[in-house]
Amino acid sequence: MSYGPPTGGYGPPSGGYGPPTGGYGPPSGYGGAPGYGGPPAGGPPKNYLMFNILGIFGCTVIGIIGLIFALQVNSKWESGDYAGAESSAQVAKIMGIIGLIGFILAALYIVFVVLMFVVAAASATAY
Repeated sequence: MSYGPPTGGYGPPSGGYGPPTGGYGPPSGYGGAPGYGGPPAGGPPKNYLMFNILGIFGCTVIGIIGLIFALQVNSKWESGDYAGAESSAQVAKIMGIIGLIGFILAALYIVFVVLMFVVAAASATAY
């Protein structure tokens, strides 16, 4: 039994080394049908910003929370987070409606108080 050099020489092992066959291309998953993976049809969802701005005057905490979500809609849409933009739009809508109802109730209360002062001042008797 002899312990000589291995048969076949000392070259690099066959297979597994070197550039990939076919060159470098886009990773798998890209290059699908045209329009696939892009933004959904239409523009970004409605952000209900005005409802939330008015809601700050009626329900401050809910209006601020809704305003934060309303401001996130366009930035998420532009960064490609379309599901996040839709989710933020839904939360902004709910908070905006609640805030708008609070604003309307606060405005009606102020009108009522002013009306009561006017009625009280008109019917006051001088002693």
